[in-house]
Amino acid sequence: MKKDSSLLMERKSCTKSIPLWLVLLDNIPTLGMYTLGTWILVYLSDLSALIYAIYSVSGIIWFWGRICPYCHHFNTRACPCGYGLLSAQFFKAREGKSFRKIFRQNIIFLFPGWFVPPLVAVSLLFLEYQSSLLFLTIIFSIIAFFLIPVVSKQVGCKNCEIRADCPWMTKI
Repeated sequence: MKKDSSLLMERKSCTKSIPLWLVLLDNIPTLGMYTLGTWILVYLSDLSALIYAIYSVSGIIWFWGRICPYCHHFNTRACPCGYGLLSAQFFKAREGKSFRKIFRQNIIFLFPGWFVPPLVAVSLLFLEYQSSLLFLTIIFSIIAFFLIPVVSKQVGCKNCEIRADCPWMTKI
């Protein structure tokens, strides 16, 4: 019980406020990744693109509901991606498990959003080369596997008060 109340106190004591430009810097690449992923999947079929787009939105909502309620930044302006306040509008704070543990258990749900588009693209490129698909795949990969991690670690998470408890700043 004492552990739960200390978690609530830590959440309340988090007074840092992340500026809007930083929240946008954190989210625009993710939006770009999901948009490019949808465009890539159009090459497979309109239905696969629609499913991916729905999955992408669902993944963010999943994150808000399954991971954010355990974060110290929940319901504060201290969250670098802005999810702290957004998720609090739809979900209640949860206690009893560490943010790191919850993150590890649930992040796997988001992996297909990162890996399905390039895998589909490589398969399609083997069947029929299309320079436009190759271009989309290269841009997608740069955003997903370079830009998003760099922005998170070097800007959003660099001065974060909870980075010691966050898998983004340490090995998952």
